[in-house]
Amino acid sequence: MPAELPNAYGPVEAQVHPLSTRWPKSAAVLAVLALGACAPDQTVSTSPDIQDFASAARNTIDYSSVTLSGEVSLKVGTSTKLSVRTSSRSRGSIKWQSSNPSAATVNSQGNVTGQAVGSAYVTASGFAVNETYLVSVTPAYTLTSFTVSPTTGTALAPGQTRQFSTQQLWSDGQTRNFGVTYTATGGSISSSGLFTAGSVAGSFMVIANCLCGALDTAFVTVEVPAQLTKITVSPKTVSLNAGATQQFGATANWSTGATTLPPITWSATGGSISTSGLYTAPTTAGTYRVIVAHSGGTLRDTATVTVASSGTTPPPPTGAAMFFSDDFDNGKRNHANGFRWGGADDQSNPRISNEMSFNGTHAMRFEYRASPFGGQAWTEERFDMGRYVSELAFEYMIFVPANYKHRDAPANSAGTNNKFFSIWRDVYGGDKGTWEISVGWVRTSDFESYAAFHTTASTNNWIGPFAYKDKFIGPNTLMKPGQWNRIRFYVKAATYRGAPIAKADGIMKMWINDSLYFSTNTGDFNNFDPNVVGTTLKNGYLLGYANSGFDETTVFFIDAIKFYTGNPGW
Repeated sequence: MPAELPNAYGPVEAQVHPLSTRWPKSAAVLAVLALGACAPDQTVSTSPDIQDFASAARNTIDYSSVTLSGEVSLKVGTSTKLSVRTSSRSRGSIKWQSSNPSAATVNSQGNVTGQAVGSAYVTASGFAVNETYLVSVTPAYTLTSFTVSPTTGTALAPGQTRQFSTQQLWSDGQTRNFGVTYTATGGSISSSGLFTAGSVAGSFMVIANCLCGALDTAFVTVEVPAQLTKITVSPKTVSLNAGATQQFGATANWSTGATTLPPITWSATGGSISTSGLYTAPTTAGTYRVIVAHSGGTLRDTATVTVASSGTTPPPPTGAAMFFSDDFDNGKRNHANGFRWGGADDQSNPRISNEMSFNGTHAMRFEYRASPFGGQAWTEERFDMGRYVSELAFEYMIFVPANYKHRDAPANSAGTNNKFFSIWRDVYGGDKGTWEISVGWVRTSDFESYAAFHTTASTNNWIGPFAYKDKFIGPNTLMKPGQWNRIRFYVKAATYRGAPIAKADGIMKMWINDSLYFSTNTGDFNNFDPNVVGTTLKNGYLLGYANSGFDETTVFFIDAIKFYTGNPGW
């Protein structure tokens, strides 16, 4: 873009600006910038008739103090006459000399002529005289425009170059290039205007400065392509029994701060793994690796899987018959064998979604909307098993979102207990309390969660709660955010709890990702007795109120649900 220019560069009258300067007492300083000051009594010409007095006077004149007599501005090709003043006692000749004749010349009469753009010091020296003018020579014509090009639209990758140039248009219609210097940001630029882009992305400037006093600026964009810097697999370590499964996930980090996952591939040194990261352990015990790799590059990460030949992991169901299952792949909630979901097929929250699935195409989507601090969040799916049972097993896959965080709760609030699942006899809020088994999520000190188990013997009479405070959901727990997790639950009522013979043989167990998380057959749970009216199970819900709420919208998915009429062999 053209810079604002001065009106003209033209001849001016000689102007004297006294600047006192101390000089050494030597005749050798005659060519230096400042010269001796004299009394302004008389103007002395350059007549040779005083030359004879120079030798005698040299022994009596003090050159310890001189004065820069003035500054003169000329255009190229123009002249002006300089003069010096001395005392009436001065005699001798005056010698004129230019420090830079290519810019300005001076004759024996003190006439100075501008030869080229630049500057020179013109010195008058002689008997009792030693004075200096600074002569600046400017162009002979007026500068009408000064531009650098290209002005905009320059986009370069790091290390790429672009040549810049300038144009000076003068009042005589000619283009000239009086001295130009370049400076730049975001890279380097040579004296000839060749710019080399740096390694940092952004918008930068190339600045051209003309010695004639004008400048102009161009703009350069440096574009740094995004680079994948890291790919990470999770979880990093897993212990499984033979044939068990584990869902693995991957995250990515880019140089721009983005986290978009690029195309990836999965592989394993033992067992098998699907394209979605679902790993199946081999039948042979040992230590194996699961590898995720960037399909288009060299970055990869590895997880370690330890496979045991036996343990507490429940085997696949082989006992009691399965009376209901639902994978939602027909795009709706299924109803079969007396089992019915409580929500309508078109219910917005929860709803059936094809956004994510453990296997197949659909899953049930549960959305906890963001709430202010102290506010609750809610999503819940109720069900009716269509039968009363005193022995029950069920399992499902649940995807815990990566942004899961168990929020604190303010004083006088509903607390930090977030619902997970609950089963009871009949109408919720009525005789629900005659028997209920619930699992909630309670916040730990580091904003992860532990499970809290509750049982009731009569309406509004909690004989718990008792909490199993091993961590439940978090990066370092069995159930991890950002992946699919398997939940298995088995409950059996006590055989008989009354006199004369009491058998405290009630059972409640819970598995997370095929590892036993909780087991009890003593204590309060044995109040669950099928011989007592109402201590059977029929209704329940999945998820439910989050009393602590969430800072961000938090979305869970549940898939591959199965219900059994007894112990399936776990």
